[in-house]
Parts: sequence; C-alpha cells; structure tokens
Amino acid sequence: MTQIESTWPGNVPSATSATANRPKVLVLLATYNGAHWIRSQIESILRQEEVDVAIVARDDRSSDSTSVEICALATRDPRIVSSCATEPSGSAARNFFSLIRSESGKNFDFVAFADQDDVWNEDKLRRACCALQGTAYSGYSSAVLAEWPNGKAIVLRQRDKQTVSDFLFEGAGQGCTFVISRAFYERLRSFAIENSNLVDSVHYHDWAVYALARSWGLRWKFDPIPTIHYRQHGGNDTGARTDIKGITTRLRRIKNGWYKSQLRSIAAICRAAAPSAPTISSWQSMTTMPPGWRRRLCVIRFCIAGGRRRILDNLILIVSALAGWI
Repeated sequence: MTQIESTWPGNVPSATSATANRPKVLVLLATYNGAHWIRSQIESILRQEEVDVAIVARDDRSSDSTSVEICALATRDPRIVSSCATEPSGSAARNFFSLIRSESGKNFDFVAFADQDDVWNEDKLRRACCALQGTAYSGYSSAVLAEWPNGKAIVLRQRDKQTVSDFLFEGAGQGCTFVISRAFYERLRSFAIENSNLVDSVHYHDWAVYALARSWGLRWKFDPIPTIHYRQHGGNDTGARTDIKGITTRLRRIKNGWYKSQLRSIAAICRAAAPSAPTISSWQSMTTMPPGWRRRLCVIRFCIAGGRRRILDNLILIVSALAGWI
C-alpha cells in the first residue's frame, strides 16, 4: 500500500461546527497537478449547505503547486486535512483507493468522493444526504453540468433504470457525484484493504464502487438534477465524451482490448465480493469459453438480457461482442 504523509499529527477530525441533526460528511479528494482548479473546488465543498463536512485531500506527488495550495487552505480551515503520497500511485483510481484504505468513516454519516477540477453546487451534499438518509439506498450519484472553456454546457444524466447486470459493464455516472452511506463505505474499505491487488487493477474507482454495491445487493439512487459544474479541459482523466472524438476514442479503446481488460478486473472484484451470485457466475463461465462464435453469441445474449442501461450504449456493447472485442 502506498504510504501517506499527512499535515495532521493524528486521525482525521470529525466535521467541525457539528450540529446534532446535521449530517456529517467525509469528503475524499484525490489530486494530481490540479493547482489551477483546486482552490475553487475546495471552497465550493466548504460552502455546502445544511451539512458538516471534513475534507481529506491526498495529492499524488504533483509536479505543480497543488499540494502547496491545499496546505495553505488547510492552515486556515480545520475541516481540511492535507496528505501527500510518498510515491506516486500512477492513476486516479489507485489514488482514491489509497484514500479509502487509510481513512475510516466511523465519525461520519456519509462519505463523498471529489475530483480536483469541478465546482459543487451549494446544495449538492444536502440533496445526496436527503436521498440516502432514512431510506433503503446505500449509494447516490447525480447528473452533472458539463462545461467547456468556450461557454458550451450540456447536462449529462444517467438512465436510472438498472438492468440485471449493468454493473458489470458500467458505473453509476461520474464518481465526483458519488455519496455513500457509512455502513457501505466501511464494508467497501474492508474489501479494499483485503483485496488491494484487485481494486488497484481498475481504471475507474467509481465503477468498482458501484459494482460492489450491486454485488452485495445494495440499492443505488440516481438523481436527474445536476449537482456539480463538471469542468472540461485538456487534463480530464475521462471527461464528458460527448463529441465525435470522444466516441471514437471509446470505440478505439474497446477494439484495442482496454475495455475487455477492465471487464475482467470488475468481474474479478465482483467474484471476490459475491462468488455465488448467479449473474456473476454466469458472466464468469461465459468469458472463460474458448474464443469463437459460440462465445460471441453467448455474450450478446447476456448483454441483451441485461447489459448497459442506455439503449445506444448497449448496442455498442453488442456490436463489440459481435466483433469479438469483448
């Protein structure tokens, strides 16, 4: 496990100015070369309405002044904890899972994930907590308002109608909108500690989080209302992918085997979490079949029965299976 050097001598403090009936939220913020955006992002998190927040920001050995900016903010606000990896983890997902492994959620009601380059609406956490508190939901994600430097803006929503096996093929939207219950977080944290080799093999930590929730039979809430300004720029790890270039990049990744490798990683995580689950067992038996048309047709039938949530995404999945790319 990558070690963390923290500016705090002890454990993460509880959210300050706590009020008995206000939800306490731990925000895990993973950073790398985000000096240009980090101040406005952290300030937007601290402005959250009707909740008490504490932020742990883990910098992945940035070559710019990201860690300096975070430390400067932390010296002025006790709700911020600044951490720095002793060596780079190599990806945003590994950075997040290092945070998850190191930070307990026992003093909080909910845990949220944050990217370094967004701006949160002031009611983001309040909406999430209201959707989760006192309900059967364990996880939450929302729509986002994707914004470009030229003024272009598009609302990106996730289809909320889940399929039998969508979690094997996709996540629950942008991970920077995720908020999860303390009980789910502690279970996720234990799994990440015990299976670090599995979770560190995925490119998207949020996909793995959603897959674990579904593998354990937990319920997920999709909010159609945008809660963050999802800033698009040349340094996005993933981005909105709404234009032709984004779609082409996605297809190229599938053809080149990247998506297939990620499917294997997610399936391995799901098998470790729920080895006897029928959907996971069925997918495992299918993907271990010898390459050929019989395997392709079985995968296509599996996808038709319960692949991705949006019809267009599922059609791409089916075409990719037909071509033998997954």
